[in-house]
Amino acid sequence: MVNWTDKIIHWNQLPGTVVKRLIATWGMSPIQIANYDKKHGFAPAKPSTTAKALPAKAKPAEPAKPAKKAVKTAKPVRQKHTGADGEIKFVEHRNLYIGFHGGKVVVTKRTREQCAEVLRKDYNQEV
Repeated sequence: MVNWTDKIIHWNQLPGTVVKRLIATWGMSPIQIANYDKKHGFAPAKPSTTAKALPAKAKPAEPAKPAKKAVKTAKPVRQKHTGADGEIKFVEHRNLYIGFHGGKVVVTKRTREQCAEVLRKDYNQEV
């Protein structure tokens, strides 16, 4: 029986009994897997070169240092553009002209003339 300690396991290549054993022993140490195999009648596994045995006695963990408090930065506020019906504004950071109807942005164009044309044609607004 093989100890599956690889990071990638090709499940479709394993027989059913191996899949059951793998699921049952997932996360166990090599010693625990050997005990499981012995109890359930599986052949002993060959020691893997990638598997690491647990140390006999682990050192006590050092007390954790207090976590540094993260500095909260202000969340950027979404800019909402408002304007009167038929108004055209230039948004500098986007290099766009925006046209308003019903208090909302209804058209964005690269030139003022294009924006005015859409407002005139679709929304009957004179600029």
